[in-house]
Amino acid sequence: MKRKKLIFILNNFLIGGAERLILEIIKNLDRNEFEINIVTVFGSGPIEVEFRKLGTPIFFAGPKRYPSSVFLKIVWILSTPFVFLRLIVFLRKIKPDVVITSLYQADILGYWASFRLNTKLVSIQHDVVRINPIIRWLKTRVLKNTNKIIAISNKVKQFLIEYFRVSASKIEVIYNGVDFERFMSFQKLDQDWGPVFGIIARLDKIKGHIYILEALKKIKSEGVKLPAFIFVGDGPERKNLEIFAEENDLTNIKFVGEVLEIGKYLKQMDVFVLPSLSEGLGISLIEALVAKKLIIASNIGGIRELIEHNKTGILVRPANVDDLYQAIKWVIENKNEALKLRTASFEWINKNRNLFDSKDVSKKYSEVLS
Repeated sequence: MKRKKLIFILNNFLIGGAERLILEIIKNLDRNEFEINIVTVFGSGPIEVEFRKLGTPIFFAGPKRYPSSVFLKIVWILSTPFVFLRLIVFLRKIKPDVVITSLYQADILGYWASFRLNTKLVSIQHDVVRINPIIRWLKTRVLKNTNKIIAISNKVKQFLIEYFRVSASKIEVIYNGVDFERFMSFQKLDQDWGPVFGIIARLDKIKGHIYILEALKKIKSEGVKLPAFIFVGDGPERKNLEIFAEENDLTNIKFVGEVLEIGKYLKQMDVFVLPSLSEGLGISLIEALVAKKLIIASNIGGIRELIEHNKTGILVRPANVDDLYQAIKWVIENKNEALKLRTASFEWINKNRNLFDSKDVSKKYSEVLS
């Protein structure tokens, strides 16, 4: 049987939810059924090494170095026509049966580079973020002409229908998948409870790290001993967060930077906190649930599809320091109840394993791509 040719077009190889999802999908697709190529349009990144381990050909349509500085971002923008032409040439050389795009730069460039090719277009949608009018117009046209759209949550599906006017009939909801066996190995025994708190997310305003620090500052002002808190990730807000922690003598905070292998730090955590301002679903939350961490997260978006307040975790209002303060303090003061809530959260994710295990999720993608 002739294998179907797939091309996955990504922005880059940064360590993000979209990139980790694509990695798990490709890892579990049957190579006897699919011939796979990967393309990035916005450079490389730390997770490239994991994609290389898959033995899948990788093509850089643009400059390989990720544009982390303002100067390099300007260079990348100016080189967009060159990137677009290289992408067109590559697609016509491979002649893919299916092109899969993820995130709006890849969506837009991938769609137009595939124009007039006899290929199926599939787009994976992760966000519930409003964008500037020009990009919105371009992406609306792309999604209108895409054959199949995968939404990573029901909230993302609703957003696509309302904001981009996408027909509901072409959208299928497939939750993010994670390696269950791997993340279950990062569980902690009840007798090892600290509690140690942590967050794994890029240090960006949208992830709400500052509200954690504000809440800890408030707890400290009451003379309560602060628990250990691990910040895993890097990004534009790192310097501001470190300055705030230093100025307020929050010596319990540990910034470990960007980490490819997060297991070492996830295993140390008892409580996972994600006070995001916007979240399509949150693959890090799924990883934390499988690793049996008690969850404190914002009551927004797709997070509500994973966490039921006081049943499988604790939900707080976004950008609300007092809610976060109350939740963290409750966990510190109520060990037994916190442990019960943590157990309930793992029992829920394990019961629904078929929705979130990367092996099952990849089977659903295989059906879409066949």
